Amino acid sequence: MTISFNVAAIAAVIPSISVDLKLSDIVVSRMIPFYMIPYGVGALIYAPLTKYISYRRILGVSLLCYAVASFWCGAALSILPLLIGRVAAGLAGASAIPVGLMLIGQLFEKDVRGRLVGLFFSCSFVASIAGIMLSGMASWRWLFYVPAVLGAMTALTLFFFPTGLSRSVRGLSVNYWHAFQDVKIRDVFIFIFVISFLYHGIHKWFGVYLSRVYQLDKLTISFFFIWMAVSGALGQVGGGFLSDKKGRYAACLSGVLILSVASMLLYARYPLVVLGFVLGLIALGWTVGHNGVSTVLTDFPEERRPEIASLNSSVRFVSGGIGFFVSSFFVTKSFELTFLGVGVLMLICSVFLKRVIPE
Repeated sequence: MTISFNVAAIAAVIPSISVDLKLSDIVVSRMIPFYMIPYGVGALIYAPLTKYISYRRILGVSLLCYAVASFWCGAALSILPLLIGRVAAGLAGASAIPVGLMLIGQLFEKDVRGRLVGLFFSCSFVASIAGIMLSGMASWRWLFYVPAVLGAMTALTLFFFPTGLSRSVRGLSVNYWHAFQDVKIRDVFIFIFVISFLYHGIHKWFGVYLSRVYQLDKLTISFFFIWMAVSGALGQVGGGFLSDKKGRYAACLSGVLILSVASMLLYARYPLVVLGFVLGLIALGWTVGHNGVSTVLTDFPEERRPEIASLNSSVRFVSGGIGFFVSSFFVTKSFELTFLGVGVLMLICSVFLKRVIPE
């Protein structure tokens, strides 16, 4: 939750950061891959570490490093130190999701994992809501200072109040190449790469889109992001029930269809109430599908789970960072056409889901 506090909130306050640092909102927006790609690369570090180091120490040290990097970002007076801090924060914060998915797969039976994955990721949306609320009332710098304090406090809690589980060491070797040699695993990650590339290619631009196209102020933009975070949390919980009761394929297909149609709807202009409904559908569709795919990953055999948990974050965030960078060349021409094109490509992806996700 600490790590999620400022991820969505920063997208909401990009116009404010731009004014403070005297840069255009497009230039400041392009700092987002400096967090996403290091986050994805950093995720590959943590699965091998579980062979030798306990979950408690991995999470504690990484959160402490994340706290330092966040404080550095908050104190930045120009774009370069802010980018350096975001790279460090991405590398440090990448431990949370892989370790969390490893624990869910290790501790719980298949028929409840979907709901537990939903609960796990919905907590991140609650944290995002808190961050977005702060972004509407305070300086953008507090979006880094608050996570710095929370990260340090959480790290100290892990060190001084450890649980029996968090002290455990897996002792299993990790080989990412061998994981990709399994066709079923490789196909799932190809799908994850493509859908994350497309989704982040539009999602991370919503703050700039609302500011430029709808001329909304920071507080109103923050409200839209809060609504999307609420919709995302509901999507994770609903996706969890759908994954457990109807199957992983049903959750994935439902999510991708909702996401693709809602993305295409952004081609038109709407009253703010209708716009909020469409943006809420995008968040809902993404998280329902996200839950389905994430739950599939926990179902793979125990000996492959460390690689899969780390590869999940790595593939998602690296592809998302690349997708965001590539989309920057299209949104400068037209937000609407970019959203329409991405929605069509997502719809095409849904055709191949049956080959990738087991029913």
